[in-house]
Amino acid sequence: MKRTFKYDVAISAVDFDALAAAELQRRLEQRLRHGVFTRTASAPRTAASATVARHAFEKDARVVVVFHQRLWGTSPSTEADAAAVRSRITKSGRKGLYVIQLDATPLPSWLKVGAKHRSSAPAGDEVIDQIVDAVEEAGGTPYQDTTDRLAARKAVEDDRARARTSFLSSQRAITLVTRELDKLSTEVTRCCGEQGRLPEGLVPAVRRTPDRYTIQIGPVGLSFSWIRGRSNSIADGQLLVIEWSGQLADKMAETETEAAIPTFEYVLQPHATGPEDWAWRRTDLDLCSYTTRDLAGQCVTSVLRRLPHRAEDRPVERERLTEDRTA
Repeated sequence: MKRTFKYDVAISAVDFDALAAAELQRRLEQRLRHGVFTRTASAPRTAASATVARHAFEKDARVVVVFHQRLWGTSPSTEADAAAVRSRITKSGRKGLYVIQLDATPLPSWLKVGAKHRSSAPAGDEVIDQIVDAVEEAGGTPYQDTTDRLAARKAVEDDRARARTSFLSSQRAITLVTRELDKLSTEVTRCCGEQGRLPEGLVPAVRRTPDRYTIQIGPVGLSFSWIRGRSNSIADGQLLVIEWSGQLADKMAETETEAAIPTFEYVLQPHATGPEDWAWRRTDLDLCSYTTRDLAGQCVTSVLRRLPHRAEDRPVERERLTEDRTA
């Protein structure tokens, strides 16, 4: 008897990757006949919703897609997802599992899949095709790529691209990028000020110039730098985000300090058709974008996880870097 599934795909992602999950869902639903399950960060977390999610990842979806990054499986939003996916693998193997690696964090051994079912530099079209193929391998029947369906999908994407170009080339976008950069620094400061986020007695040191914001939190730090493009178009600008180990301050004490070493680095660009959908899209991962609030929250959460309990615990490993830079 042929097995039936409630969903063709279930997507697991940390709350900070909500836009990436939503974009993947939007594009998959153009290709698949059955539903795509994903959780939204704003949805209430109830016992009933937790049961639905667990069943989706354990047994109700033909294919499970994991947006894997350093916070996945340990953040409150994905701990249960990881347990459900692991249970699925124990019962049914890794067939029907697809992993999108958003950074260089090694996969846990139980989550490792072959190259055919993993993408570490996910160009959107390639990832969508591979997931649709996985659904078909699992017995699903995606929509046929007829001439009309291909033309309709292309028309949608072309319209969205034109709307983004028109908006990001406007004078209004120049004003809004300043607003979003201010919001980014405000959100980072707010996150650090939340009760219980920082060890007692640790006070962040903040520095701000028109195009750069840095925050030093003990032995770790963050920097956000707006790099203007050659033209006046916001679309040519880039936001460089770096998480650091060591001291970013201009003047360091002569003892017990180390020069800053980058541990994570992203380059992002504005991605919006108007003020209501402003996002920062990573230049290396075209499926992956963040609201300003989520970008701030992700970076603060990530950098605070590297706060050592003792000075000798300080991590010095380098993760993925696009090029060597100095603080």
